[in-house]
Amino acid sequence: MTICILVFSAKVLGELFSKAKLPSVLGELFAGILLGPFAFGSIIAIAGNPIIQLNDIVRAFGEIGGILILFVAGLEMTFTGFRHVGSVSFITGTVGVIVPFLLGYGVSALLGFDTITSMVVASALVATSISITSLVLMEMGKMRTVEAKVIIGAAVVDDVLGLAILGVVVSFISGGAAITPISVVLVIAESLAVWLALVIIITPILPRIINITARGKSEETVEAAATASCFGGAAIAAIIGLSPIIGAFAAGMAVASSKAIVRIREYAKKISVIFSPVFFVLAGAQFNIRAFITSDLTFYAFFVLLMVVAIVSKMIGCGIPSALILKDRSKGLKIGVGMISRGEVGLIVAGIAISAQVITQNIYSAIVSMVIITTILTPVFMKIIYDKEARKEKFTPLEITKPQ
Repeated sequence: MTICILVFSAKVLGELFSKAKLPSVLGELFAGILLGPFAFGSIIAIAGNPIIQLNDIVRAFGEIGGILILFVAGLEMTFTGFRHVGSVSFITGTVGVIVPFLLGYGVSALLGFDTITSMVVASALVATSISITSLVLMEMGKMRTVEAKVIIGAAVVDDVLGLAILGVVVSFISGGAAITPISVVLVIAESLAVWLALVIIITPILPRIINITARGKSEETVEAAATASCFGGAAIAAIIGLSPIIGAFAAGMAVASSKAIVRIREYAKKISVIFSPVFFVLAGAQFNIRAFITSDLTFYAFFVLLMVVAIVSKMIGCGIPSALILKDRSKGLKIGVGMISRGEVGLIVAGIAISAQVITQNIYSAIVSMVIITTILTPVFMKIIYDKEARKEKFTPLEITKPQ
């Protein structure tokens, strides 16, 4: 019954948000907030038993959803495409990860949070959600502009780095490593090296396996091979000490080079309908609005600073490098604003941390709110910038025209 209600309500709210020109993932989050134990989930009951029960079976659906989310993301990008994102995108994406991470960690540490909490906050700030920015750029017919290409390429880079940092956080949460500045750098470097090695090894293998299965006459053999690739990659990553979702992402990138990629994408998106909404609903279900009603002024200071860091860090980390390289402040501003929106990786970091009970409800609620607010603000800022530019371009010719 819980799966029935959560999946259906998540997709309905997701559709409503899509019609409002907002990412459907926000609708799925709100479904979790509304149906979670801190809202109507604690009220709706039959014979004294809550209809919605977030038990181990539901959480297993959510974990599978997290794996499929990253597998589907990997299917949108080949390793070759990743290598050719360009120097501007690589530098912009890299600096756009370093600056938010350092600022997020520094602010958290200054407010007295412990090391692991500060790392969780910093990690939630690094990765950009490209979906909403892409939607706005497409609606305005700007997808072929230089800034659009840089934004998309940089988002690819910071997603990969964000996943590496996520793996580091997971290893620290599980108690697998001692937390020191040197160990953090070493684990990030090791995670990136192992992830790249994993991608390089499976990239030439998985597409060939998929292509061979595509020749068979049996129905759905390709889909079965793709499913095995997804969970096999997740398993291998777990065995070598990385987060399973990183392995699923690597598998997706490898499978993206196969000849049956269109068919696999359609299949993966359909199967994700069952599991992925549960992941985001569970993330929303752990959001407690009452956490914002507190006498602890430190929390309010933290939330305000978190929002400031979320916006300013991407403007500095992505906007300034791209403006300097492209020698165009206007394009740099657009790129900085386009990278503000946070997304799935931030929610995954927060979800893992709250499930492991290494952060408080207050911190979790602040991170989820930051993701929601930045996702709403980004398209607003983008439209303001482009509309202002359009008015300026329309006005300038009239100003310089000389009478005949």
